[in-house]
Amino acid sequence: MWLVLLLGVAITSCTQNDGYIGPIFGKWQLIEMWEDGTMTPHDSIYYNFQTSVIQIQLVHRNGIEGWSDKYYGSFVKENDELRFNITEPKPSKLPEVFKLEPMGKEHVNVFHIETLNSSRMVLTRGDNECFVFRKF
Repeated sequence: MWLVLLLGVAITSCTQNDGYIGPIFGKWQLIEMWEDGTMTPHDSIYYNFQTSVIQIQLVHRNGIEGWSDKYYGSFVKENDELRFNITEPKPSKLPEVFKLEPMGKEHVNVFHIETLNSSRMVLTRGDNECFVFRKF
């Protein structure tokens, strides 16, 4: 009985909208950041989306051992716009490499979604910033 209940909760806990999970959900690795026509390659920043929660990770690689800093907030995707703010952990300051608004509910990051499919996401901000992700 308990096993059936636990299995039912596990199966339904990661779904929304009658079980449909859209293409933004999951783990995305930032691979390129463009600013004013200059590309900076990346491989240590990840955006993770689940229901209305966003987690941004900065992975520190140190030989076999590694760790990551994790920051949490909430997001809304409407049409071709992605809005999110980062509010946890407190007190904390976002690393400059993220190129995001400061932490707090009053600081909202707004991106235009140029591309979003099962393997690639491209977010733009203004006329001179572009963030290219691959599904991880």
